[in-house]
Amino acid sequence: MSIEVLLLALACGMTILAYMIAINAHGPTRLSLSYLMATVMLAGTVWGIVQYVNTDLDARKMEELKRLESEKKKAEARIQSQEEALRANKERMEVASKLNAIITSGTGLASTMINIDLQDRGMDLEILMGKASAVKQKTEELKNDFEKISSNDTFFNEPVALLEEAMKALIKAAYYYRSFYYSEDSEQEDLRERVLRQKARAAYDTFQKASAMIASSGSK
Repeated sequence: MSIEVLLLALACGMTILAYMIAINAHGPTRLSLSYLMATVMLAGTVWGIVQYVNTDLDARKMEELKRLESEKKKAEARIQSQEEALRANKERMEVASKLNAIITSGTGLASTMINIDLQDRGMDLEILMGKASAVKQKTEELKNDFEKISSNDTFFNEPVALLEEAMKALIKAAYYYRSFYYSEDSEQEDLRERVLRQKARAAYDTFQKASAMIASSGSK
């Protein structure tokens, strides 16, 4: 029991006692003074009780307001967390889409170099050299596009590392593809063709591994 309740109980007891004294008083003057004092004490006691009740209600209201404010902050924090998660997921999906586009183009170029007929008798040498130069240029452009994406990526560290490896192999394959037509003899042609196929195959396989890794991370 709090001290406020004890004091109110004491005030009530004293008020009752004051009325009992007033009831037993004799004489008009003593009777009037006794009832006046008892009434003043009653008014004071009632005032104290009202103040105590109002204070208790105010305290409860404050606690309720604090609880509502706390719940509001928790709800806002939860909503903010969900929005951040959605935003991060959206960014992740955008990066994944860009990386998959790189993989598709890189796989296509690698496949072309794996299967290309370097000495197609149905084409002039200039056309064959032009095709090699075009592939080399596309490979360089793809490398530049990939570097723009990888420099800002924070989601796919392992797949990006594989793609860097694949791009290096693809660049070397394109280099040997073009340099094949500048070979000085058949032995040099055989060497450059062999390296071309090996690098193109390595690039193709690594692109496929990166693609599978991105797909796996997206399903988690």
